[in-house]
Amino acid sequence: MTLRTAIYACMAGGILVLSLAILYVLPNFAREITSREIERTAQTRTESLALGLARTLFDDWEDLSRLAERIPTLEPEFARVYLDGVASSGRVSWVGYAGTNGIVQVASGGLLEGEDVSPRRWFSGGLNGGYAVDVHEAVLLQRLLAPDATEALRFIDLSLPVTNAAGRTIGVLGLHIDADWLEGFLAESAAVRDLDVFLVAANGQVEFSTVELEGAAGEIAALRAASAGTAMVAEEIWPDGKSYVSAVVPEVGYRTLPSFGWRLVGRVSADSLAATEAHVVRHIIGLGLAAAVIFMLAAFAFQRFYLRPVERLIATAERMSRGESAYPDEIRSSREGERLAAALVRLQSRQGSG
Repeated sequence: MTLRTAIYACMAGGILVLSLAILYVLPNFAREITSREIERTAQTRTESLALGLARTLFDDWEDLSRLAERIPTLEPEFARVYLDGVASSGRVSWVGYAGTNGIVQVASGGLLEGEDVSPRRWFSGGLNGGYAVDVHEAVLLQRLLAPDATEALRFIDLSLPVTNAAGRTIGVLGLHIDADWLEGFLAESAAVRDLDVFLVAANGQVEFSTVELEGAAGEIAALRAASAGTAMVAEEIWPDGKSYVSAVVPEVGYRTLPSFGWRLVGRVSADSLAATEAHVVRHIIGLGLAAAVIFMLAAFAFQRFYLRPVERLIATAERMSRGESAYPDEIRSSREGERLAAALVRLQSRQGSG
């Protein structure tokens, strides 16, 4: 076997062994990489949606906090202008201020002014500090905002105490946000992220979902984790028989926003896992083929620029051994070649002198 053949054989054998190793390791390796990537995708998208929702509600909370500072200094007609401005955002259905006796003193659009709201949770909770009320049906506002509606209006509430200059609580400022806005926000945000979303209440009930939930929530590990307030990212088969990668955000909150007790579950179809895995496999195989071509080109270059001059020296040595007149080429491609050429020159000189 010649050196040239040996080098090519070693290179081909190395590529073959490497290829077999890649084919053995690649499926599990690609599966692991893509699983981690899909899990990270589900978690990132769910967390970003939860943060977007909380920050949007936090804007309303900040408006309410600023109003609470100004309300004690304003006359009712001027206060109503401010309240109307907050209620004009589209998601806020009503905002009002009630004294400590529960009687509404001023409100957006004048709605409920003079009525007693002391039994309402937003009022009783707001007397003691920042308070949030999960989705509930309208009671007093139903007859004023949608008296002929076949379905009850639903709101989520934010409230906080109003204090005077001495720091004494003199009333409660409350805000009602349309639950339809909340549902629309979740649907649009989930669609942009290519995500199925489930908003879970503190009691484990699914308040909103962007897809119909088949089966009981207790059958699904992600929803059980959400009910327990536990973060989780995992792949599982849902009651519809399909596999999904689900991520659980155990609390939807931002800064000083009072907690609604919400947990958010986002899921991504595992079909995307298979597509991503196939893409990774194709990418790695492509890189492997490119590496094999580079190695073969390197072997060819080595043979062309290093071995071929040595082969010429060997041919010269053979001619000299047969007594033929031959002069070795000057070799500068490698130190070994230079030494061999110099040795042949010395041998030739001795033969000539002899």
